[in-house]
Amino acid sequence: MAEDIKCNVNTEDQAENEERALSVFASEKSEDLTALVLVMIVTFLVLLFTKWMA
Repeated sequence: MAEDIKCNVNTEDQAENEERALSVFASEKSEDLTALVLVMIVTFLVLLFTKWMA
């Protein structure tokens, strides 16, 4: 059986790492929302123009 591994983490380092992780997730969320909006606009335009063509 594996032994319990204990790791001492400096609380200042941990707080800094948590802040970095949150900022990365926030920027990814922003990029995802931008991509979603662009896809919706393009889809709407394609549907609109194909309706006119038919």
